[in-house]
Amino acid sequence: MIEIERLEKAYGDRTVLTIEDWSLPSSNCVLEGENGAGKTTLLLMLAGLEHPSRGEVRIKGHASGSRDARALVSFAPDQPALFDDLTVTDQMTYVARLHGLKEPFEVAGELVEALGCEDLLPRFPRGMSKGQRQKAGLLIATARPFEVLLLDEPTTGLDAQSRAGLIRVLKAVAERGNVVLSSTHDEGLLAAADTVARVADGSLTLA
Repeated sequence: MIEIERLEKAYGDRTVLTIEDWSLPSSNCVLEGENGAGKTTLLLMLAGLEHPSRGEVRIKGHASGSRDARALVSFAPDQPALFDDLTVTDQMTYVARLHGLKEPFEVAGELVEALGCEDLLPRFPRGMSKGQRQKAGLLIATARPFEVLLLDEPTTGLDAQSRAGLIRVLKAVAERGNVVLSSTHDEGLLAAADTVARVADGSLTLA
């Protein structure tokens, strides 16, 4: 599903990430590593929001950032970008309709139940806590259809019950033949992963 060949990402004279070859089939995979190791940079390139300085990144055979690749990928950043003037339900519905659905994708509904956040749906993001904003961002990211779900520190701000619920849903999503790729320090996410890839000193190795 995800293929990387001779990838290099540099900012000016500083190379921040180098991956020779890596392929990731349908699975629940976690990126582990210290802050600044390059995990977020990799997710951004897979999402098509950053371009590699060298090499190729493909999503199901399509170049990352291309229209075909974007149709397959949903990305939830560590700091959700929310519209303060729209309720969470409105934002979920808006995203779903942009991708040809009349109502939010089924995974979002599963997360509402797993996170126990029905009360967030009619609310506006202004005034929400960090954990509530995190939940809202996850709901919006899963309101659209996808085959690859990219999550940057998805459990930040979540309580233990919500973390457990999220982990259950992510495992189920991967078992349906999708890729779930999360960057995290969360031991629960690491323990539940099919594959753990460690990013350190700008390179990636399987743990």
